[in-house]
Amino acid sequence: MSRETVLSLPDVSAICMIFDMNIRPATLDDARRIAEIHRTARAQAMPWLPVRHSAEEDFEFFRNQVIAEQTVFVAHTETAQDLAGFVAFGDGWLNHLYVSPNAFRIGVGSELLRLAQDSSPVLRLWTFQRNQIARNFYAKRGFSEVEWTNGDANEEKTADVKMVWRKSGPLRT
Repeated sequence: MSRETVLSLPDVSAICMIFDMNIRPATLDDARRIAEIHRTARAQAMPWLPVRHSAEEDFEFFRNQVIAEQTVFVAHTETAQDLAGFVAFGDGWLNHLYVSPNAFRIGVGSELLRLAQDSSPVLRLWTFQRNQIARNFYAKRGFSEVEWTNGDANEEKTADVKMVWRKSGPLRT
């Protein structure tokens, strides 16, 4: 996201207390844990997905590119003071939404997605065709599948699907 882009975000100071959870903007200090969540969530949910980068490369990517260039929020629990998940978005794209495996299916992903949806009139994303859990998750929250590829254009070379959501409802194109 360019520095000239003005994004109107909801007040996140008290956004989510569900399941002893809060959501706040990410800081550079969160980068290592964000990279760990990204890596472990992908391994747990998509064991068939090729791993293309080392843990250190993931850390550098999230610290130097994702947190620096996108709008990123983290969900954390008050009792454990550990991050439970994160979302990164900008310019109408939902680029990352990952939840720690020990926090799967308790509402973390839904709350993080809701924050991104509240901040944008349209969101687009790519997910892998084999990731039926993600496809169902997004479809239940108003996303429509609009494009399918064989994966030649993505880093993992794995078939993917583009999904789109807009405030007025599912995209019908």
